[in-house]
Amino acid sequence: MTVPGPPPHRWLGRRRNAHEYAVDPVGYTARLHHEYGPVAGLVHGDRKQVFAFGPEHNRTVLTRGDTFHTVLEYAIPQGIRDARRGIGLLNMNGPEHRKARRVATPSFKPRAALAHGEQIARLAAEEVDSWTPGEPFDLTDRMRRLTLRIACLCFFGVDIADRADHIGRMVQDMLALRYFASSIKYFPFDLPGTPYRRLLTVIRRLDGALADIIDARRDGSGAATDLLQSLMDARDEDGHGFDDDQLVGQLTTLLVAGHETSSNTLAWTLLLLSQHPAELDKLLASVPERAARTSTALAFPTGLDHVLKETLRLLPPGPNTSRIAVAPTAIGGYEIPAWCQVVTSKFATHRDPEVFPDPLRFLPARWETARPSLYEYLPYGAGPHACIGAAFADLEMKTVLATVLGRFRIDPVPGAVVSRQVGLMMAPKGPVPVIARPRTDPAPPFTAVTGDLHDMVDLDGETRWRLGWQ
Repeated sequence: MTVPGPPPHRWLGRRRNAHEYAVDPVGYTARLHHEYGPVAGLVHGDRKQVFAFGPEHNRTVLTRGDTFHTVLEYAIPQGIRDARRGIGLLNMNGPEHRKARRVATPSFKPRAALAHGEQIARLAAEEVDSWTPGEPFDLTDRMRRLTLRIACLCFFGVDIADRADHIGRMVQDMLALRYFASSIKYFPFDLPGTPYRRLLTVIRRLDGALADIIDARRDGSGAATDLLQSLMDARDEDGHGFDDDQLVGQLTTLLVAGHETSSNTLAWTLLLLSQHPAELDKLLASVPERAARTSTALAFPTGLDHVLKETLRLLPPGPNTSRIAVAPTAIGGYEIPAWCQVVTSKFATHRDPEVFPDPLRFLPARWETARPSLYEYLPYGAGPHACIGAAFADLEMKTVLATVLGRFRIDPVPGAVVSRQVGLMMAPKGPVPVIARPRTDPAPPFTAVTGDLHDMVDLDGETRWRLGWQ
């Protein structure tokens, strides 16, 4: 059978469709889901990129790790691959991935994550203490700075407060020069002044700085309770651990991917609460003032867990997950050739009205009874490449939210535009100006945001189509 899908562009062909998908992966994927069913090509009959929707296809694509490889390592230009000292779990496949995952897993279990609770609480409190009530600030920028600081301190014992540390600057430079940016993907030439040259330079410098930290740790200096030390001490059942280059690769991947996932979710959560005053008031009633400042095992209110789960349902950090078939296979009765990219969609999966009634509404109370399966609700992925840092991220985000809400209500400034920007992760696009108001102050008049957040979430109760859902 031929895979269904939209026709290629009349004049520019498949390339134009690929450009439309790159510009708005969420919108293009939603169109395929609604118009062409559970399996669809980027274009009709496509054998290069196919989309598979629904829990059963999620299970097939995400659990068969020997057939469906993570696509990241295949998509990164060869020169960048050659420049790195090592790679992390997100880029690994097959036996190499399974071995590394076995070694790393003990360092990421919930009990191991709790060891970082006091550090996370302290850094969150310092960030919130720096806010001036009533003075606008960019929410996304503050959350990124905070989660990067948390990651650097908890992962390898380096505090990058005020960007004073060179590692913090390099990480931020790397995030600004994304591996998959068009300027790098389509012009991968090591020439003076090019983004590609700048990315190669920052990769080498960051890897070198991390290697220096590892060397110092081998000599007995540095924190003994951070993630680096845990990974250095970790061994598999045969007594094998990570060498120094492997440690550099794991740390770089965790640092870059881990903190951005948390920062985006924190920003989305606070924005959704600002647009649902009744839900915010309910949550504030359960979060004590000055919460989470020092506790390492804070008993988070159930409502906080429900709010976070609902944000991750509506606005998952990675709305799409891509794999590449390394051997011919079949999905939903359609033959998939080797080297075809197969995309699954958390964004579509989480909007199934059979699993989540009123799927477009922000309803944290649904989690009092909702019990979706692993493949119906998968904000952290599933299968062999499921996010290894989920327990750490959960602790981090709950601690930060409890700290913020223990002091402030967060309100957007009048006229704030909140839209999506999708790269590897889905983030609020551009600056999102907000104001922190003491939670004890009278609630201000409601301030509605504009932007395509309204296309993803029913914020106004109006009956209309939102990316194909109603």
